Amino acid sequence: MVAAQMTDPPRSTRGGRPRDPSRDEVIRAAILRLLAEVGYSALTMDAVAAEAGVGKATIYRRWRTKQDLVVDTIADMSRVMAVPTDTGTIEGDLREIMHLVAAATTSPAGAAIRSLLPAMQHQPELVAAFRNGPLAVWRAAYAAMWARAEARGEVRPGLAQSVAAEATSALIVQRWLLTGEPVDDEYVERVLDVVVLPLIANARPEA
Repeated sequence: MVAAQMTDPPRSTRGGRPRDPSRDEVIRAAILRLLAEVGYSALTMDAVAAEAGVGKATIYRRWRTKQDLVVDTIADMSRVMAVPTDTGTIEGDLREIMHLVAAATTSPAGAAIRSLLPAMQHQPELVAAFRNGPLAVWRAAYAAMWARAEARGEVRPGLAQSVAAEATSALIVQRWLLTGEPVDDEYVERVLDVVVLPLIANARPEA
């Protein structure tokens, strides 16, 4: 996924001995794998400890509950997501960001987020972690892209709030969440050529 570098979010801990950041990363990677395999409801602290190769006490020193553990992992995703570059044109920026979005949907984090959707209906803390973490980063990246395009005079003002702007990611997200069809580089290029770039061409400022 796309993101600027962010500071680590606050975490729920019990104190005790200093935490080893390398273990945190191993544990979070294990959580993502397990979420993709079994979903939130079947996730257990015992399974996380076994998957990560650590003792259960190591897990509980960091997180009191399964919910704390998953919320922290979602929030932390924004710290490690890829950063889209400024290519100098809206076409180049769109190509870069859409390929990053596609790569994110097929990553362990993307699979984990998709598995969490049923639980989010009943777990507002998970929804908040997603909105304030990965989703906020996506929105910020897109907003920066549209702002640069406006400043260069490539698109008309206000395009960022339009249906055309939403369409730049809608088809990828639909495949990711609904159809299960592959979201690969070939598909991204087809969406760009057939849908997105024609929409942007129609959004040029009037002479």
